[in-house]
Amino acid sequence: MSDKYFKISSALKNLIGSDLITDNFVAVFELVKNSFDARATEVKITFEDIYSKNPKIVIQDNGKGMDNEDLNEKWLFLGYSAKRDNTEDYRDKIKSGRVYAGAKGVGRFSCDRLGKFLNLITISEKPKSKIENIFVDWTKFEQNQKILFDKIPVVQTELSKTKYDLKHGTVLEITGVPNDFWNRDNFKRLKEKLSKLIRPDLNASDQVQRFKIILSVPDELDEDREVMKKLKLVTKSDIQLYYNTVNGEIKNFVFTEMDIKTTKIESHIDDKGIITTRLTDRENFVYEIKEKSEFDLLSNVGITLYFLNRSAKVTFHKRTGVEHVDFGSIFVYKNGFRIYPYGERGDDSLGIDNRALQGYARYIGLRSLIGEISIQGVNYDLRETTSRGDGLLKNKTYQQLANKDDSFLIQTLRRLEKYVIDVTQWGVNNDDENIDLTSQKAIEGLVKLVANISDKKTVDLKYNKDILDLLSLKEEKSATKLVKNFKRIAAESSNRQLYKEAERIEKAITTSLKRADAAEKERDTKVQEKKLVEQELEKKLEQLAVRDSIEAQDIENVTNLHHQVFVIADTISTTLKEMYNQITLDEGEISKKQLIQFMDELISENKKIESLSRFGMRAIFEDFNSIKENDISDFLSDYVSKISNYFKISKIKVSYKPLSSNPFKTAFRPLDISIIIDNMINNSKKHKASELTITTETFPNRFEIIFRDNGVGFNKDIADINDIFKQGYSTTKSTGLGLYHINNIIKRYKWSITANTSYKKGAEFVITIKK
Repeated sequence: MSDKYFKISSALKNLIGSDLITDNFVAVFELVKNSFDARATEVKITFEDIYSKNPKIVIQDNGKGMDNEDLNEKWLFLGYSAKRDNTEDYRDKIKSGRVYAGAKGVGRFSCDRLGKFLNLITISEKPKSKIENIFVDWTKFEQNQKILFDKIPVVQTELSKTKYDLKHGTVLEITGVPNDFWNRDNFKRLKEKLSKLIRPDLNASDQVQRFKIILSVPDELDEDREVMKKLKLVTKSDIQLYYNTVNGEIKNFVFTEMDIKTTKIESHIDDKGIITTRLTDRENFVYEIKEKSEFDLLSNVGITLYFLNRSAKVTFHKRTGVEHVDFGSIFVYKNGFRIYPYGERGDDSLGIDNRALQGYARYIGLRSLIGEISIQGVNYDLRETTSRGDGLLKNKTYQQLANKDDSFLIQTLRRLEKYVIDVTQWGVNNDDENIDLTSQKAIEGLVKLVANISDKKTVDLKYNKDILDLLSLKEEKSATKLVKNFKRIAAESSNRQLYKEAERIEKAITTSLKRADAAEKERDTKVQEKKLVEQELEKKLEQLAVRDSIEAQDIENVTNLHHQVFVIADTISTTLKEMYNQITLDEGEISKKQLIQFMDELISENKKIESLSRFGMRAIFEDFNSIKENDISDFLSDYVSKISNYFKISKIKVSYKPLSSNPFKTAFRPLDISIIIDNMINNSKKHKASELTITTETFPNRFEIIFRDNGVGFNKDIADINDIFKQGYSTTKSTGLGLYHINNIIKRYKWSITANTSYKKGAEFVITIKK
């Protein structure tokens, strides 16, 4: 028996190169990560002569570089990663404060995706280092797959000089670049994706060495200048200028410079197994809780989620020039570098949208979320798949992080949802930077939120003390649970202050309940006394029945009655003013004929007020304000005949003409029908009508009331005839409430009203009542 060994075909190059890394953008990212891990503070990506026959991609960094030994023992050692086995120089971490972004040992093969040839130039930071050079022709690995991988040579030489200003670092010159991919649109996409490659706060830490990425496409400089010139005329936003140009330093604006004012939750699991969760709303602190983690496989993992209400989405678009859904949603970063495809538009690898579809109006989807999952340290089980762009390996650790209903991500999202949905009602009424938590629903939601904040082992709890000051009796049940939970958490965390707070709330609830019992008994007594008084008044003051019935109605009916009186009072006031002006301002004296005309007008309007006060005239039914099923045709006939005389004085003839003698029974309130008729008469009068005919016709399944006058008709300039039913609409300088009130009454009964614009002899309205 003898040992055998695998042979490696030259075709392996494709498997770990162009076939493995199928995206040009991801290929660039891998090479940028290598510069980061080489402790570079700057990497410049240049596309030279990109639209010519000989385009070139140059990636240059100022990292620690490589010497001959590094090239042979590390760079040319396929699949080997000194970062993974911790043999990389320990001083790298001390100097830079960074954790390595890559550890697969295949990232260098991204060059194969970008072009056919690679010319590597590198100088180590070690003393007396030489300029090392390696040239790789990737096409040689594709000619014959029977040739062993290690039998295809790459050319290594020492250079005496280089055209690059390079004290130490590495330059990758990639040629043989396909000319069918790179264009302005894809350069802008590359810039936008590079902007999200590095976690926004990575360069804000004092412990981590700064890292700058520069994108340079000389062939696009002129177009950049033109775009900037045009954009500066319409916007002052640096963010919009940034995203619409190609060249320049890569920046990430979203979570830092944008400073979106919205609801934010942050949750972090440390290396001791403690979860710290903090909720804020428009910079207002709500609560912070520390608990023992049930996720035994997770450590040094953080989640930050922002809920985007309507205002936040508008702000996002104004500042970036792109819709938030186009920008992305929840990104995943490991040691500061983004993992694809998480956060890409249309990607639901984390299962957020799928969950939202199962609970519409209960769960938040990606259209209303933006945020990040940050993985720090080695966290070997939370690593990228070798095939870049497929996200993290789907193992048990990943299942604790995301996707499952009981995962860390969903637990954090659920806490955000409890606040956004139960307390702020999706932020509908809180679209500015100020949040109002004083409404009854918000108070109830807040107390329930804090009361049910945790059923796990709690280490500590901090909360906004103003929340407890909003407590009221309506939250008695939740407040009682809040006390119970506060006492439990206080005992678990040895927090004496929290226990005292629980006792204070408990005492306040007890006192409030005693007061409530006394108040309820007093209220019952008052209600009984009031009932007796009302019964007595009803017997003695029959003429006030209409007023009492109206007062018992909702505000809509009170407004209707107010409008009837207001219309008449307004006419009287106008007539008096006109009379006063003629007497005091006109030349000569007012004639007897004019005076009589004014007096007739005042008498006419006064008669209307009398008609409103005559309860007997309007009491065609025993209870004018109750909804009962009666023959509506019969009521219309009686009502019009009894009030029409009062409108004759106003120089408008009102007549009722039923086209059918068949009765039509339906449920209605007589007061509502009287308001419709009165407002229709008044509307015709305002539009200079001298006649108004009310016609009715009974059909098998419906009843129609047609109002037809001989006035000036509808305004020809109106774009939408239905606008006449809107509140405040008027062409006669009146209140614009008449048709609005009619439409509201009709909507309440689920009837319909239409304005017939084809009628040319005045105005025609048709009310349809269906069985």
